[in-house]
Amino acid sequence: MIIATGSVDINEATLIAQTASKSTDDLADKMKNTVATMDGKTTVSTSTPFDDGKEHNEGDMWTVINDDVASAMYIYTNGSWQIKKWDQEALSVKQLSALTADLGHVTAGTLESAIINGAQINGGTVTGSCIDQDFTSSDGNHYQLWADYNGFHYRVTRSSDGMVQDMRMTDGGFTVKGSGTVPTVIAGDSIVSNNITGTNVTAIMNLKGNTVSGSSVSGNGLSISGHTIACDDSGQLWFETNGGGGQKVADIRAGVIYSNGTALKSALSAKRDVTEYSPDEALSAVMSTDVKKWKYKDSDNSADSQHIGPIIDDVNEVGKKSASIANDMISTDENGNYYLNESNTISILLAALKKSNQRIDELSYRIAQLERKNAQ
Repeated sequence: MIIATGSVDINEATLIAQTASKSTDDLADKMKNTVATMDGKTTVSTSTPFDDGKEHNEGDMWTVINDDVASAMYIYTNGSWQIKKWDQEALSVKQLSALTADLGHVTAGTLESAIINGAQINGGTVTGSCIDQDFTSSDGNHYQLWADYNGFHYRVTRSSDGMVQDMRMTDGGFTVKGSGTVPTVIAGDSIVSNNITGTNVTAIMNLKGNTVSGSSVSGNGLSISGHTIACDDSGQLWFETNGGGGQKVADIRAGVIYSNGTALKSALSAKRDVTEYSPDEALSAVMSTDVKKWKYKDSDNSADSQHIGPIIDDVNEVGKKSASIANDMISTDENGNYYLNESNTISILLAALKKSNQRIDELSYRIAQLERKNAQ
């Protein structure tokens, strides 16, 4: 007689039975799609190696084939199936004339090919005797790109008007030539070259935060050579913010500026809201302005580093200023930084000088009257 000493959960027993049944079905499906020799030496299956009930020995081979395509091969090694990896000698064949494959990531030594089609080539080095491209695009433009031992060449022949743009980089420098509509050369972050020249070329150089350096840069009417910027026609050089017309000149910031003269626009036709400025106010502004001697923090101790003039105290609070200056002598830039308005300062001095001369004339007249009275 057998006496049960515990209990079995009916649900658990059912689950165990279902799992066993499923495993049996899976094994049956795998076995149905598996063909093996009697001794299990070679096996062909649609599945990766599984326990097929045969005794496998060292060197047995298992090949996975689906839809007549072999996707993997396993060799029985040290008591388990190990996937077979092929070296280059094992794949050394005379010719693969119709090979089509999705190779994914390929690491190779030397790759020789007549044509390589792709979206992108990254890294490494592309070498060869030349690069040669010659084709007409859908818009009718004819493009030519080639490079050889004579340099790099890029040429475009436009279908609409026959204009030719020709760009070359050779030992002689960087050149751009064109016919018809004048081509444009745009220099970006940095140009470092011994010579940039062009025939019928407009040079547009973005100098903000960028660098243009070299022995010579020349274009349509403008040349930069060494330390000199000059206009080829000896005309004026304009710095503008609105791209032409000379209506609004851009701000220019520099250290020391040397000049034979300064021309300030002072015509009445260029001014509005014109009112009188009181000489009394000017004299008061001058008398309330301190004149100091100083040196800039980034200067040396040479005689030229000594400066004399008003100081804008932007450090101390009101009531504790180390120097006083009239408000009309101060201006601010777009960043809120203070600077001395030299034009206003000179004008205030002129008005104060007129007031001083007026007072001198009045005093001279009074002195003359007193001397005449005493003489009588």
